[in-house]
Amino acid sequence: MAIPSIKAEILAALSHPEAEDGLYFNNLIVVHEEEERPIVHGEESQVHGALEELAHEGKILVLGDGEQRIFRLA
Repeated sequence: MAIPSIKAEILAALSHPEAEDGLYFNNLIVVHEEEERPIVHGEESQVHGALEELAHEGKILVLGDGEQRIFRLA
């Protein structure tokens, strides 16, 4: 999947009301049956790259570090 598409999916997922407080990486790529937010498609490395680009562009905030990072809209 192309990075621009992945970035758009990330922004859509983070715009969903369920993501008001942000999402962990796993919450972006795995959506459980009871959750309504959109899933982000792509290889994990592509999603990580898209997240880095969005953070560099100032469109998202990255809170914390390592496995516990939370991503939210800027």
